[in-house]
Amino acid sequence: MKLKVATWRLTWRFLLAFLFVALAIFGMGSSIFLGVVDGKMVFLPWSAGHTILLAVLFGTSISFYIVSLTSFYYQIENSYFIMRRFGKTYEFEYKSIEFIYIEESKKKNMVIFYTPKSKTRYLLGDKEGKLLETLIKKCPNVLTVEEFRRKHPEEKY
Repeated sequence: MKLKVATWRLTWRFLLAFLFVALAIFGMGSSIFLGVVDGKMVFLPWSAGHTILLAVLFGTSISFYIVSLTSFYYQIENSYFIMRRFGKTYEFEYKSIEFIYIEESKKKNMVIFYTPKSKTRYLLGDKEGKLLETLIKKCPNVLTVEEFRRKHPEEKY
């Protein structure tokens, strides 16, 4: 079964990344927008270069957003699930998952779990919450909170 990631969570993460990149570009390229006239810093008049820069920034951002919406999904199989993101494939077996942080996962619409190999994983939730339900049903080695804290005191839950 193929599950799409919750669009709202992905959109917020994308917008934060976009704002960070835009601020970094405008911070590094402030000489494009600012000039010195009579010893004072002033904004330069708007030109075609400014328009091209903004068009390239928005165009690449929108294309990355569309690619991330279409290429980020989960695929549930009988003994494992696969996360595909930007052409990379991450495979998680149900028997290797030791702990699922159910309360926080439901509250934040995420899937938070622990495996000894990859430690704590924070995955974006799917639209219907079926990935978390599947993990709760199919993971045979899930520990309770107390057992997990005894076994792994370095992890914070």
